[in-house]
Amino acid sequence: MTTSSTKGYDRVANVFDFLRGGDMKRWCAPQTRLFENMNGKVLYVGAGTGQEIVNFPPGLNITAIDLSLKMLEKARPRAEAYNGKINLEIMDAHRLAFPDNSFDTVVTVCVFCTVTDPVHGLEEIKRVLKPDGKLLMFEHVMSRNPLYGLILKMMSLFTVALEGTHLDRNTVSNIRKAGFAVEKEQNAYLDIVKAITANPN
Repeated sequence: MTTSSTKGYDRVANVFDFLRGGDMKRWCAPQTRLFENMNGKVLYVGAGTGQEIVNFPPGLNITAIDLSLKMLEKARPRAEAYNGKINLEIMDAHRLAFPDNSFDTVVTVCVFCTVTDPVHGLEEIKRVLKPDGKLLMFEHVMSRNPLYGLILKMMSLFTVALEGTHLDRNTVSNIRKAGFAVEKEQNAYLDIVKAITANPN
């Protein structure tokens, strides 16, 4: 993410939960199924206001990062209520301040539509993920349906200006470009939101 997108998320932090409220109700079941695969030491990239925490399995040791201080302030009550340990840190997905092979699981939720250089960000995730670890992504992606694709491109003109969100990225292709093997790819909402499981090659 860039400084401008950080400011964008700072601006919308107070209304973010309202804007995403409908999505969270719709996504609860597929997120819960995806997050059942979380284990060991976990890195949660792009925590935002922490809406997804309620869908995490209990008892994990989680480091949650985001560039927006205001988003993390909103996430703090959810982190404190989690039945396990969540440590919140300000950090850029392009420059993860962790040694190689630090985590058993990395989780992202609707964040790689905002990372400025998504392939580089994914390469950083691969670096800090253990060789036998798992990448679990719940992400907006570009639709293969021509009509939906056109709508997403038009919506992106607005969302990019507002908060740096690209709704028309081919995230599955970017995962492979970063050196991961895609183990599972499931549609969570039409084919524009996917639950993806990937492994380091």
